[in-house]
Parts: sequence; C-alpha cells; structure tokens
Amino acid sequence: MRKALVLAAIMLQVIVLAYMAGEREHILKNGKVILLRTAPIDPRDLFRGDYVRLNYEISRIGVDQLKGTETRKEIIKGDTIFVSLQEGPNGLYEFANAQLQKPKDGLYLAGRALHPQHSLLPGNPIWINYGIEAYFVEQGTGSDIEKRRGTRTGVQVPLEMEVAVSSTGKAVIKGYRWSPIGIGLQVLRSQQLNPQDPQTPKSATVRLTLANASDKPLAIVDLPNYCSFSLEPVQWAKQKWAPAHSPCGLALPTDFDIITLAPQQEKSVDIDFSSDRWLVRTDGNVSEIGALDWSEQFRIVYSPPNEKDCLHLEQRDLIWHGRLASRVFHGRGQID
Repeated sequence: MRKALVLAAIMLQVIVLAYMAGEREHILKNGKVILLRTAPIDPRDLFRGDYVRLNYEISRIGVDQLKGTETRKEIIKGDTIFVSLQEGPNGLYEFANAQLQKPKDGLYLAGRALHPQHSLLPGNPIWINYGIEAYFVEQGTGSDIEKRRGTRTGVQVPLEMEVAVSSTGKAVIKGYRWSPIGIGLQVLRSQQLNPQDPQTPKSATVRLTLANASDKPLAIVDLPNYCSFSLEPVQWAKQKWAPAHSPCGLALPTDFDIITLAPQQEKSVDIDFSSDRWLVRTDGNVSEIGALDWSEQFRIVYSPPNEKDCLHLEQRDLIWHGRLASRVFHGRGQID
C-alpha cells in the first residue's frame, strides 16, 4: 500500500510537470508576443546554472493605481493582481492600469503580490511577480549580460524582454534585445543644509548621462531649459507632485538642439534641483524636492519630441524616440 502511494505521488508530479511544460510551449507558440523593459539585477545562480534576474518597470506599482480595493484594507501575499498593458514607442508595452478583478478585454498580465501584506495607504508600493523574473542563459554568459547592462553608479542599458502572453495573462520569456540607448545618474553634490543660513540648497545636484549603446550613430534632442527632461514622482508617492513652473512651450526642435552620438559615445547634463526649474507643487505648496519626506522619490525621464515634430530636422532619421527613465532617487541625493 505504501509503495503504491509513493508511486502515485511520483506519477502525479510527472503529470503536473508535463502539464506545465506543455502549457509553456503552447504559450510560446500561440501567445501574443510583446516587449517589456527591464533591468537585470543578479547574473548567477550557482545551483541552477547561469541566469539573469529581472526587475520590470511594471514590477512595482502604487496603491492608488490599483482599482477595485474600495472594500479592502490590505493586499495579502499571493493575491492575484491583473495588470493591463498598452503599447508605447518602439513596440514596448507599458502599464495602463491594475485591478483585482480579471479584465473583460485587452492585453494583461496576471501577477502575484510578493510581500506578506500591504496596507493600502499612499506611499506603500506593491511588488508584483509575473513568473518571468528569471531568464536562463547559456553557461558562462550571465556575467557578460550583467557587464553590458552597466554598473549601479554608471550608465545602465535596459534589457527589453520578448514575452509571449496567453489569453489568461500568463507570460513566458522568448528572448530579449538591448535598448539602443542607456542612461546613468550620478550625484555631484548632496543636500547642503546650514541651520544658520536657510538659503543654502536643500536639494542635490546630479549628472544625467545618455549613451549610444547601439552599433550605429544615434541622435538625441537636448532642448533649451532642459525641456527634453522631466521630473516625475514615483508611482507610489504619497503626494501628487507636479512641476511648479512650466518653462517648456510647444516650440519645435531645431537642428541646433540635435546631438549625434557615435556608438558608445555619451552626452551628460548637470541638473541642480535647488533651481526654480525643478521646484514641485502639490495642493498649492511649492517645494524643493530635497526638503520632502524620504518617501517622496522621483525619476528623471528623457523624452524627446515625437517623430512628427522632428520631420523638418536634418538628422531626423537618427533620432531615438521614446521614454527613458533614470533610477529612483530622493532630492537630497540618495539613489535607489
């Protein structure tokens, strides 16, 4: 009897594994193929071979982005969260909305809440696992991917994962490509506070670097007044921060605003967050970002004019169009 039970348990495991393998192959063959931007964070698993761990732009969302929570006070680990996606520039799919109920239509991923519980209060990010957080690679190549991805304090080149998605929101990785453009963030001056001089800067100065990570010439647009760049609060911010000033109008870019980068060439801009250009506002209150609570974090986003607005430019065919965000940071100079 005992031997029969053991055999039955083994057979059940074989059936389950066979079903999982068959489901995976079905999704790879029939699922809708999309691209998701991500950054690898760990190149190696000593027990299972080389792999790259992945952290997607949609892996962390804000509480206020999650619909259907009116009757709940917290999210429990393992809860299913459905994240709807929309297509953006360069074929990359981006976050559209999230909810606890299965969407009636559209493309979505079914993920699981990672932490034991999340209070549904502003400022509490929700981490989501979609089952595509590990990409196994050929033995010995994981460290090569990590090296190309870049260092924490240097320029990082995003991986863009090719993912097949089923009609039920399950996803399987098919492959990847590299973003043609990388971004780096370096602190030049941390927050300066002097109790005797309230006029000293409360915010940091940083250097943002864009790099041509492709093997062909690539052009970026550097508009006056830093208008190719925006300061955006993270999705889980407690407050809805917006720019206090809007110096960027609707003027079209000129050929003088275009910078052509050879392969591996970089362009850097220095940003002083204590200047008026980067002040933020919420509920009528204006502030430097370095004076805010530690929970209030931001990203710098490079977003050049769209293709239509660049048709008159000589180097229009070389311009990279899209949206590229820096690492998360606090205004006092701490980078996540």
